[in-house]
Amino acid sequence: MKVLYLRAPSGLDDAYPDFVEAIEGQFPFEVYDPDRPMAEQFEGVEVVIDPGGAVGTRALIDAGLAAGVKLWQVTTNGTDHVDVAYFLEQGLPLANSPGRLSAVPLAEHALMWILCFAKSFNKNRAAGWQRELVVELAGQKLGLIGFGASARELARRAWPLGLQIMAIDVVEFPQAELDEFHVEFLGGPEQLDHVLAQADYLSLHVHLNATTRQIIDRRALGLMKPSAVLINIARGELIDEAALVEALQKGELKGAGLDVFEEEPLPADHPLLQLDNVFLTPHSSGYTPQTPRRRMEAAVANVERIAKGQPPGDLVTELVR
Repeated sequence: MKVLYLRAPSGLDDAYPDFVEAIEGQFPFEVYDPDRPMAEQFEGVEVVIDPGGAVGTRALIDAGLAAGVKLWQVTTNGTDHVDVAYFLEQGLPLANSPGRLSAVPLAEHALMWILCFAKSFNKNRAAGWQRELVVELAGQKLGLIGFGASARELARRAWPLGLQIMAIDVVEFPQAELDEFHVEFLGGPEQLDHVLAQADYLSLHVHLNATTRQIIDRRALGLMKPSAVLINIARGELIDEAALVEALQKGELKGAGLDVFEEEPLPADHPLLQLDNVFLTPHSSGYTPQTPRRRMEAAVANVERIAKGQPPGDLVTELVR
């Protein structure tokens, strides 16, 4: 049993020490060297660890296929930057690190923005000793677009503050699950407009795909309350940024808390940086010491399954068939 950890030409990623700690003493592994011949490094390899899913090229995937690799493991949740179609075409199993591994810090980040906007944190700092009317969260409505792991963790934290929970998802959940997270309304995609119009805080928790790209467009923004806040800790391309900037500039939206963007890093001259009703962070909502540790532990757990002849967990290539 041999594992190959991919290294980009720029060097090892920050999570490599967490991988070493997770796998040490269990299975032999090597670090891929971009300066050495490719094929010989894949000899005997059964699992490839692709940190962030950004290193694997079609040439590397082909080398893995030729060597008989049984699993290609990426260490992030989102796979919009991974050539999933090629893995499907070639029949090579692809696994990711599911959202539940970073759900808590994402939820905490979204909740931070809810509190900042409710209590006019940014305005109070700028105004100095000047009292300003703030908002009580009790009775306000939180709309969750997507009801996966991070949305559930946000609901778990928001309900004790008095927020009423609404959600949209393509999946119908048992009433017992909805009761656990105090969801008062769950609708399908066809009921998105209802949540857009009702939410005081709208938080995005869906994967990026052809259906969800710019799910928050000019029309959707027009349905939201002028007093509403938009929060995105998922993927930047879920929002039409030009339309969002216009809505924020015109006061058609109270504000936005954004951790992800259409272009990253955010250009220095981007109009979002000029607005005082926006909170921005550099795609860091899941960037905690615990998140990469959990992701690498999950990756090594899949290595263990392969070693035992068991099917790996969290297969992306099964979900998208």
